[in-house]
Formats: sequence, structure tokens, C-alpha cells
Amino acid sequence: MAMLVVELLAGMQTYINQTVLPLLATDLDARDSYGLVTAAAQVPAFLTMPLGGAMLERWRVGALMTALTALLTAGAVISALATTIWGYILGEVLRGLAAGALATVSMGVLVAGMPDAWRRLYAAAGSAMWVVSSLIGPAYAAALSAAAGWRWALVGYLPILVAARAAMAHEAAGLRVRGDDGAPWIPALAMAGGVGAIGAAQATLPWFWPMAGLGMVLVVGACARVFPAGSLRLVRGRRAAVGTLAWLCSLYFTIDLVVAPAAHDVLELGPGAIGWALTTAGVCWSVIAMRCGARPARDPRLLRHRTALAGIAFASGGALMIVALAGTAPWWCLHAGFGVLGAGMGLTNQDAWLRVITAPEIDDGISQARAATSAAVASSAGAAALATLVTAAVAPTTAGVEARLLVPVLIVLVVGLAATPLLARRMD
Repeated sequence: MAMLVVELLAGMQTYINQTVLPLLATDLDARDSYGLVTAAAQVPAFLTMPLGGAMLERWRVGALMTALTALLTAGAVISALATTIWGYILGEVLRGLAAGALATVSMGVLVAGMPDAWRRLYAAAGSAMWVVSSLIGPAYAAALSAAAGWRWALVGYLPILVAARAAMAHEAAGLRVRGDDGAPWIPALAMAGGVGAIGAAQATLPWFWPMAGLGMVLVVGACARVFPAGSLRLVRGRRAAVGTLAWLCSLYFTIDLVVAPAAHDVLELGPGAIGWALTTAGVCWSVIAMRCGARPARDPRLLRHRTALAGIAFASGGALMIVALAGTAPWWCLHAGFGVLGAGMGLTNQDAWLRVITAPEIDDGISQARAATSAAVASSAGAAALATLVTAAVAPTTAGVEARLLVPVLIVLVVGLAATPLLARRMD
């Protein structure tokens, strides 16, 4: 139950960050720093996320969760009190250090502390939490930002989060996770450095693209070291599931993270309308994922059917978003298209995620700690790097996101998403 509450609040946190991003950037005079702000929490998170498996081997889950929750809370408070963009970034760095390790620790609880039936139940119930968070998260962020300012939106939910994390720490106090020997320091540093290199480069500078290219190479190389060997080559089975999950999340969450700035800067929508766009996608994803999580596609034919439907959803939903942002369709087509995109995620994400964290009957050589780390990193590493690159590239000046830059990038991302069914075939 505590994990479900944390899942609810994690969903809310996602919507809060997206909703307040254009508001805080405007307030702190940093609309030309979307890439830097996006990277601020991502860089430290990807320093600690690959190390989470090693932490699980050395320390008990309960102690780890308590210490990391305290660090996360301190970071959120510092961000809320910031008077400059650099103060906000300091808080995000602390929060990111804690959030990266917590993602792997929580995944370790799922892998090592729950039987398969409970994991399926959690996948379905967790999706239900995202339905709730998609309804109340944007509303919470928009209402509190309008009434008291974006700063209060960053900290208002913290007491509930601390209580839920404390309950998780108590219940998992004695849990140990089996893993590989050693901490992957080099991949962790490469991953954090790659995202940092992308975030530090401004799109108006001549060395932006070389830095961005170097950053992407570092992140992909680090993922190849963190993931089980063969994951990026889509070796059939659980390794292909890791690669598919990474591809899927990288593209979708990049689109997801650019929706709020684009709606604010291109379509000139307010916090309430932005919140509804995020809610629409979240509800569509979560409602479909509830059923898919409770009834995973174990039959290859069902898997192909679901992913084919997802490919159609990605293509059609992305097209609606593109015409809205290009100014050739009403603004609400952004909401409709993003909702259809979310439905596509509901049809694919749960099956890939469950395959990664569930050991097959015949041992495939992937340890519990490696599975937990792979699931956490695949769900976020590529998205962090790509989203940082895209948000910096499409908003090169203080004018914010420019439609002429955004639309071609969005076309490429949508085409990539629509190709996901080709990758997913190798998961069975």
C-alpha cells in the first residue's frame, strides 16, 4: 500500500514539474535555459541510478530508503525557496541524487520482495494510481500555482511522501537483493556526464551539436554497460524487452516533457489548459495499462496485436499534435493527440516493463540487482538525454519554444514511436 501511495505521488511529481516548468522559467528569467533546468535533476539522478544495484547489495533497503528520502526532501525545499535559477538548480541536484537511487531501490523491492502474482497486481494497481495522479496532479499544480505560486506546488505534497516512504522503509527493513559484484562507477559517471554535457550546451553556441553528440554517445555507451549484454542488439527474450523499454520511454517522455513548454510558448495556453493536456494523456495511458498490467501479453500473438495497435495510436496521435503546434489545427488537437499517444503507451509499456523485472523459468543470467537497475535506467536514461537535447534545441532564446524548430523534431520522434512494434516482436 505504501508503494502505491509513492507511485501516486511520483505521478503527481511528474505533472507538477511539467506544469510549473514554464512558470518558474518565466519568474526566474530563464526561458532560454529549459535544457539546463531539465538536466539539473537528471544528471545527478543518472549518477546514482546505475549505482543503486550496488547500494542494494551493500545496505538494507530500509536504511537506504530513509536516508535517500531525507535528501530528496531537502532538495525540494531548496528549490522552492530559490530566488535565482541557480538556487533552483542546486535543489534539483540534491533531489536528483536521491531520486535516482530511490528508483533503483524501489525496483529492487519489486524484483526481490514480491512474487510474480503480486508484481502483476502492482502493475495494474500502479496504473490505477497514475489515473488518479493524472487527474489530480495537473489540477493540484495549476490550482496551487495560481493561488499561492509555483513554489508551494513543489512542497505541498511532501508530508505525505515522507510518511509513505517511512512505511516502505519499515516493511522492507530486512530485505536483501542479490546482485553482481562491484559498482558500475564508470558507466554511472559516463551517463551523468553525457546528460550534463547536453544540458550545459546552449543551442545558440557553435559547439552545441558537438557537445550534444558527445553526450548522447556517452549515455548510449553507459546504457550498454549497465544493461545485460545484448540488450541494445535486441537479443530475443528479456534483453530485447530492456532495449524496447528504453526506446519506447526515450521517445515518449521526450515528447511528454516538451508538451508543457510548447503549449505555453507556442499556443500561449495557461496552466489550466496545460494541465488538461497532461491529464488527458495520463488517463488514457493509465486506464489501458491497468488491463494490460493485470493481463500481460504472454501469448506472442496478443503481444503483436497490442503493439500493432500502439503503433497506429502513436502515428495518429502524433499527427494531431503536429498539426496543432504547426498552427493548422485548433489548439485542442494537441490535447486529443497527446491523449491518443498516451493510449499507445498503455498498450506497450506494461508488457515490456513486466518482462524486464520478471525472471523466466529458465535462468537467463540476469541477476535481481541487474534487472532492477535495467528497469529503472531503461525507463528514464534515454528520455533524460534526449529530452534535454530537444528542449534546448527547440528553445534557443528567451522567446522560448519555437514552432519552426519543434515541428520537424516532433515528426522524427513520432516516426520513431510508430516503429516500436518492430522492436517489441523480439520480446517473446
